[in-house]
Amino acid sequence: MATSQDHEGRLDTRLELEATIFVEILASDNNNAGNVLMCNSLDLSANGLQVVVDDEMPAGSIFRLCIDLKDAEPIFLVAEVKWQRPDPEAEAFRIGFSLFESDDTDIQRWKDLVAEMQDVE
Repeated sequence: MATSQDHEGRLDTRLELEATIFVEILASDNNNAGNVLMCNSLDLSANGLQVVVDDEMPAGSIFRLCIDLKDAEPIFLVAEVKWQRPDPEAEAFRIGFSLFESDDTDIQRWKDLVAEMQDVE
């Protein structure tokens, strides 16, 4: 678990927890269906998470996420890609998501759940 501000400018406590993340990739037009990309988290906090994906995701892109944690109902969030960088070991990319405060998401339930997990550590 990382605390305080680290080399990526994080201010939140990060939990090193692997969860399955489903990222909705929206189609560019109405004639094509959107896709769902499945990936795993490397760490997470109340306001963001880091995942590993096979393909690049440009900074500034906004996606809907579904987080599947063991022993909890799926959590639906909206997030922006803040950064990406190659992960040579995994032959993939590490992506940093920043979560949005939005009424149409489970952001408050997410923050409560992360706070509970931090209390357990």
